[in-house]
Amino acid sequence: MNRLLSTRRLTDIASHAYIWLLLLLFVMPFAALVNYSLTGPRGEFALQNFAYVFGSFTENLGWSFRISLLTLLINLAISLPAAYGLVRYNYPGKHLLFAFLSLPLYVPAAVLGIALVLTFNFTYRLTTSEWGLVLAMVVGSFPLMLTPTVVALKDLPIVFEEAAQCLGASKWQTYWRVVFPLIGPGIGAGMLLCFIIVFNEYLVTLFVKPTFITTAPVRVFNLVRTAGLLPTTAALAVVMQVISFLAVLLFFRIYGTRYLKGTYLL
Repeated sequence: MNRLLSTRRLTDIASHAYIWLLLLLFVMPFAALVNYSLTGPRGEFALQNFAYVFGSFTENLGWSFRISLLTLLINLAISLPAAYGLVRYNYPGKHLLFAFLSLPLYVPAAVLGIALVLTFNFTYRLTTSEWGLVLAMVVGSFPLMLTPTVVALKDLPIVFEEAAQCLGASKWQTYWRVVFPLIGPGIGAGMLLCFIIVFNEYLVTLFVKPTFITTAPVRVFNLVRTAGLLPTTAALAVVMQVISFLAVLLFFRIYGTRYLKGTYLL
């Protein structure tokens, strides 16, 4: 009996050590970045590096938030009816359609950027406009909004809609007063994923952005390429990571993790 308890205790210790080791490996790069962002020219502690973030980098962060917000609004307007049509109606080719809509998730960012340049430059003439960048972000991030919304609708029994309509509600009223609130966690998960991806995206942005827009990730990339990794640049990178981390914590606080790990789609 004692031997069994000893073996079980050793297994628990090894499991916890494994988890902490992986956590250390994942956190170490971010911790090193934070430490470097607080380093002065002579190796001293320099909190003033973050003053640049709220100085010369403010415009870049503003563009990142603006592009992310516009992308979220368009993705939301597209994904709500698309998810409803995919889940609540049966028609030939539905699974193939969903596969095509999810295609941007499996295409390398460089390939997607080249395809967008060709399309926007020769077809829509959008390569020199803010909306061209926004629509490019929509193309790349739309599946991230669609998939959790589809999962949320699949988890919602149709009897809620039938009950509302039996009580006299129209389809429009049923959707906005019954369906939309109940799938809120799925929509929130999609918005979280889209925000994090779009806010931190730089490769596709490099292909399609107009010259007057420089988002925070592109600014970091340009500074590292031209001047190396300076502590002020590291400070901007830390602020970007903190913003993304706070968005994740806020979502977990409100909804938990259920709608980030759907067990089935269609």
